[in-house]
Amino acid sequence: MPATITVYDGATTIGGTKILLEDGGGGLFLDFGTSFDARGRYFEEFLSPRSRAGLVDLVHMGLLPPLRGIYRTDMEDPAGRVWERARRFPHYRELRAGAVLLSHAHVDHCGYISFLDPTIPIVCTAMTAYLVKAIQDAAAHQFEGEMCYATPRVAGSDGTIGAAPPKDFPYERRPYRLADAMPHDPHDFWNLSPSSERGRYFPESRLQTTDSAGGLRVRFFPVDHSIYAAAAVAVETSAGWVVYTGDLRRHGHHRALTETFAREARTLGPVALLCEGTNIDRGRSPSEEEVFDACLRAVRDAGGALVVADFGPRNVERLLAFLEIARRTGRRLVITDKDAYLLSAMHAVDDAIPTPATEPALAVYRRALLRPDRWVDLVRDWYPDQVTAADVHARPGDYVLCFSFFDITELIDIDPAEGTWIYSASEPHNEEQQFELARLRNWLDRFHFRPLGLGDAPSPYHSSGHISGPELAELIREIAPAQVIPVHTTQPQRFADLLRGGPRVQLPGTGAPLPL
Repeated sequence: MPATITVYDGATTIGGTKILLEDGGGGLFLDFGTSFDARGRYFEEFLSPRSRAGLVDLVHMGLLPPLRGIYRTDMEDPAGRVWERARRFPHYRELRAGAVLLSHAHVDHCGYISFLDPTIPIVCTAMTAYLVKAIQDAAAHQFEGEMCYATPRVAGSDGTIGAAPPKDFPYERRPYRLADAMPHDPHDFWNLSPSSERGRYFPESRLQTTDSAGGLRVRFFPVDHSIYAAAAVAVETSAGWVVYTGDLRRHGHHRALTETFAREARTLGPVALLCEGTNIDRGRSPSEEEVFDACLRAVRDAGGALVVADFGPRNVERLLAFLEIARRTGRRLVITDKDAYLLSAMHAVDDAIPTPATEPALAVYRRALLRPDRWVDLVRDWYPDQVTAADVHARPGDYVLCFSFFDITELIDIDPAEGTWIYSASEPHNEEQQFELARLRNWLDRFHFRPLGLGDAPSPYHSSGHISGPELAELIREIAPAQVIPVHTTQPQRFADLLRGGPRVQLPGTGAPLPL
């Protein structure tokens, strides 16, 4: 069988990337993410796919491609409706997947690993594996978030599917394979159980390194993105090297990683470049250095008032920027318990990542919780010197709080007289996010906060995680692939305009194989 690429999600949308690479009868997926575009078409906060229906809702509504043989069998409904429905769709087929090559830990690239057969290996960097585990540990326990380990399901009455009894069914650990080095991990965070002592058993799992998947040679190249350990991926096929950019940029602190990737990818002489195009119609974004300078001025201008830094979840590069700003302005950076848990996971891989135990200017905000989850109890045990709402109320000028809109009810407990809210995140991309921003403005008005970065486009307080159109065209010309396949973009046709006179552009159709 000749080498082919089939884009099942991400051909004309940003995120939800699911790309099948087949060669010689074997198949690998490049990412397997949650499509917020497809999900938002039918579902919302109070209307979700029904966990009791297993795979049925997800396949029937197009959130999962109709591919029999790659999904969890314990999520197949007893009546077999899922595959009866799946056969109605034009791209239905049966196949086996040798692995998922995961570029990074953003949910739109890894989230729907949750539904894959738990024996399929996930190949990624060590840091990405630990980030995925930390994200799942600290999330609400739901069936759309089982990227690292799975809760077994059993059939119930009325054709439903539910969680198996904890005392009889341990968690299923997914086999993660590392494309780089084994982490030091002195306290074995990888095998830290998410359950209480009397909860579901969490079997030990041993990590391994690899340079192949599904019988094909693979290489991972670190790149600059808004989450640590993002990587581009290359696979050696019978047709030649296929390179996938994942998500990347050239204006962050780690831009040199992207430059090195471009040089090394060129030496492979790739037959195809699967290339993200999130910002293909946009010009240059502020650099992380420019964002740092703008945020530093804002914190200095706040005087003795409280400052809140609002940036995207898991954007640790921005968190570390605000940590340095806190140091320079004589404040402490106060992070949420979820951020502290994430830093702990990252510290297990790279001890240069600070935690509240290693960095005096870093502290954890202690929420008033009736029944803290296990991971919250662990954070409180690891970092007992925490900052309360009363502490912030008494000395607001001593702190920079890392809060988002979803933490904003804490302002009621803090009861600040005034403050500055630095919105250091991306602009809203849909109607619901616009409503969310409007609600945020109402809260800030109520508590007499000065908003910075709300409504600014481009904002001086935010640096995009994605490469601009002109920089992208330059990157592609540097790599010099034989052909370019646009993904992770709403404007795939713009690639042909940007690359006129350059490599051939193949526009993928959802579920349609492209020969290499």
